[in-house]
Amino acid sequence: MCRLFALHSDRPATADLWLLDAPYSLLNQSRFNADGTGLGWIDGEGRPRIRKRPVAAYESEAFTDFATTLRSRAMLAHLRLSSGSGHCDENTHPFLQDGIISAHNGVLEVTEEMRRRVAELGAADHVLGSTDSEWMAALITGEVAAHGGDLHDGATAALSWIAAHVPVYSVNVLVMKGEELIAVRLPATNELWILERPAAVDSPSDGFEQSSDSLAVRARSEDPHGASSVVIASEPLDDDPAWRLLDSGELVHLTADGALTSEHPFGPLARALSIEDLGLSAAASQAHAAQVRAQQDRRRQITETGARSTASERASSADHDDTAEHAA
Repeated sequence: MCRLFALHSDRPATADLWLLDAPYSLLNQSRFNADGTGLGWIDGEGRPRIRKRPVAAYESEAFTDFATTLRSRAMLAHLRLSSGSGHCDENTHPFLQDGIISAHNGVLEVTEEMRRRVAELGAADHVLGSTDSEWMAALITGEVAAHGGDLHDGATAALSWIAAHVPVYSVNVLVMKGEELIAVRLPATNELWILERPAAVDSPSDGFEQSSDSLAVRARSEDPHGASSVVIASEPLDDDPAWRLLDSGELVHLTADGALTSEHPFGPLARALSIEDLGLSAAASQAHAAQVRAQQDRRRQITETGARSTASERASSADHDDTAEHAA
């Protein structure tokens, strides 16, 4: 399965913790997703930028160097596992179209009806490669333009149209315009997780450290002291129990100033695909057995850790109430 990542921070920050150093970083994930690596971000002048190549991140010194130096308030990344289309720059995510950056994990069928719809919206010229993902990106770009440049309304309209008209296995997607970000999990076929990190006012001013006891890995971030951020990824990048799995059909919207909302605007898929409906290459890209087993194990561990943390908080609260009652 392709892997998605996004970081939205209240001030310019690096993502090297998540891209390179975290226990389940994108660098580690690229060993299973080796057909392309790409980054999209908003630079210091507010301009959308992308950098991508049809190579594995773990084999690219340029990726490592760039991940440690790139600073932005809004960025996304994609690791590609091809579903059958060729390995070239045009088929590598993310896609930049009319100032909109997008990346996709999943499979949908590009029908003649979808091609006509993209053409009607005046967005067909954006399609330079041969992937279903780029056609979906063009549909989103066209709908955003048709909705007066509104990213939320345009992306919602495009994905609602896909849900009603196109055979879909999964359209997990990240879409960014300026420092505004949309993340969608549709349907529950592939996972998409979110982690909200409030400003760490009690952290040392020179950064923070975290560790994974199970892997004996320490990761260090040089993000500014007191920064708050939201991370979205195809799987939890560390063992923090605060990671939350998005619901099936959930859309998360982050405004440029960091306000976060969640909604479920999509109806049921009119033409849902199972993995048995996919071609051999597409099915293989969605069902790497070792990766699936590892994700299931980690999801269970995170759920159990979160349950233990909640139980501990409840017990602590009960003890506090008992103490207060005796004192009274």
